[in-house]
Amino acid sequence: MHDNEAVALLRATTLLKELDEEDLLRLASRAVTRRFRRGQVVFTEGEPGDTLLVVATGRLKVLTKADDGRDHVLNIAGPRETVGELNIVEAGTRSASVEALEPTTALLLDRTAVWELVRERPAVAEQLIRALVAHVRRLTGANADLVFLDLPRRVAKLLLRMREAGRPVIELGLAQTEIASLLGGSRQSVNQALREFERRTWILSEGQTITILQVDRLRRFAGD
Repeated sequence: MHDNEAVALLRATTLLKELDEEDLLRLASRAVTRRFRRGQVVFTEGEPGDTLLVVATGRLKVLTKADDGRDHVLNIAGPRETVGELNIVEAGTRSASVEALEPTTALLLDRTAVWELVRERPAVAEQLIRALVAHVRRLTGANADLVFLDLPRRVAKLLLRMREAGRPVIELGLAQTEIASLLGGSRQSVNQALREFERRTWILSEGQTITILQVDRLRRFAGD
């Protein structure tokens, strides 16, 4: 990935969007482009980690292992989203595993590059803190959805979030059991929600491919 493409990608992220052109170019010059095939493990929970991933194309699945050995999906990161923010703040072990849901290209940004910039430009630290606070607020909102929204509405919000650049066709890349673990429900409940959306002609479901037919109806139902 050329530096100008990397700068555009970094600027599009919530975490780094407030940095000026010079700072972004400096980080872009230190970033490494990595490509992952579908199903490839990007990193594993518990291993040392000191890099930030910025998704350029494709999607990454963030997951952790339950005590009974089952995978619990925590998040799906798509283009312009970041994974590993905490490892930029403090080097340590990975709190979750990450796998590629589909062929994915990402930028890897080393923690050292970020902190060299912070030491030279203290104002950058304030910008990063604001971005991390916004990230925590989004997580808080997601947790609130688990408490205050029923599962069908959580399914609707997930479908709307997975739409990329307004495209109506979504390749889920997730089994219904994985969607259920992501949303804190059961596979049967997810299946029932999708069937109801299809009955109302809001979506067309074909395997793991969902076509949103009535986005406004789905958005009103989700409360967005």
